[in-house]
This record gives sequence, structure tokens and C-alpha cells, in this order.
Amino acid sequence: MTSGDVDKYNKPVPDETDRRWKFYAMLISLFWDIYTSQAQVLEHLTLWSWILHMLYFELPLSSKKILPWLHGPSLSGAYALFVMYVWTLIANPNMEFDLAPKGRSDLLVYIRALWFHLFPVIMHYLDTKNNAAALRRAYQPQKGLFLTFWASVGGYFAMGLTWEACFEGAGAGTYKVTRVSPEVYVNVSKALGVIACVGIFSSVTKPKFID
Repeated sequence: MTSGDVDKYNKPVPDETDRRWKFYAMLISLFWDIYTSQAQVLEHLTLWSWILHMLYFELPLSSKKILPWLHGPSLSGAYALFVMYVWTLIANPNMEFDLAPKGRSDLLVYIRALWFHLFPVIMHYLDTKNNAAALRRAYQPQKGLFLTFWASVGGYFAMGLTWEACFEGAGAGTYKVTRVSPEVYVNVSKALGVIACVGIFSSVTKPKFID
């Protein structure tokens, strides 16, 4: 590690105002989505992932003992969900309109889709750019085999398996998949999710915060 890297990762903890605004924006979005859908969206993995992101961005950067255990699954999950969402649209191009409340405009359907699936990716990109030093300080004392597993695939897939256990028929049934069989949809979704999680861990989490 060069002297420039040392300086980069030993900057003071930055102002967290932007994190609080992200959290409140997500909280308002969550309540809006639950209300307008009459709570049906609670059966969707998207909302479970959204709550995971909320918990991470609500957490102060000074919470070093907890931060990596929420940051890792949230970061990996943001990219995994986006990839799985694209696959879901391939498996059912009308998915968003099938699940949208009756009377919702096409424009609002598109805005909601981008907000809930792309916004977490953008948030984490900015979070990594602005808070790399604080995140590295949180990861370093706890780095090890289990944190590596948890931050890459373990944490997010533990949540996903819990979601599957809570809602019978979750996955192909929930998203009304039509172009492939339910088995193919679920298996491909999980494979893409694992690839995305491992990819973002290998390219971002590990080199920036652990190595």
C-alpha cells in the first residue's frame, strides 16, 4: 500500500448528513410502496432488500463492530438484486405491470422500477467513493474467513432464503414468470445472484476494505 493509500484510508469520518437523507428517502419510499400496494409488496424480495439497505444507511459509520456485517450483504445484495431483476424481466417482460396496483400510470411504474432496483446500486457507488476510509477501518479488525463469506454471499442469501421460507411459492409464482419454467427461473436467479455477489465482493469489498 502506497503512502497515498494510507492517507486516503486515514481520513476523518466524513459528515453523515447524506446518509441520513438516503435513509429517510428510503423510509418514505417503503411506506409509500406498502400503502399503495395494500402491503402486497411485502412478499417481494425487492422490499426485503430495500429494508436491508435502510438498516445499513441508518447505521452510523462509527459503529465499527456492526458496520461490516450490514455493509457487505447490502452492497452485494444491491448488485445481485439488479442482475436478478433484469433476468426476471426477461422471464416475464410484463412483470412490473402485472404487479402494479390497478390504475397506476405507466410512467410511475417505470420510475418505481428504476428507484427500487437501480437507486441502491448508485447509493452504494457513492458510499464507497465517499466513505472508503471509514468502511476500511470497520472491516480491518474483523476480517477473516467468516466475514469474507458473510460479506460476499452469505449475508444476502441468508435473507433470501428467509424470504423463500416465509412466502410459499416465492420466486416464479410471485413474479408470474411465463417464459421459462419455475425451476429454471429460480435456479438461474440464484446462480446470477451468487455470481453478482462474488463479483462485487472481489472487485470492490475485498480490495478496498479488507486487503
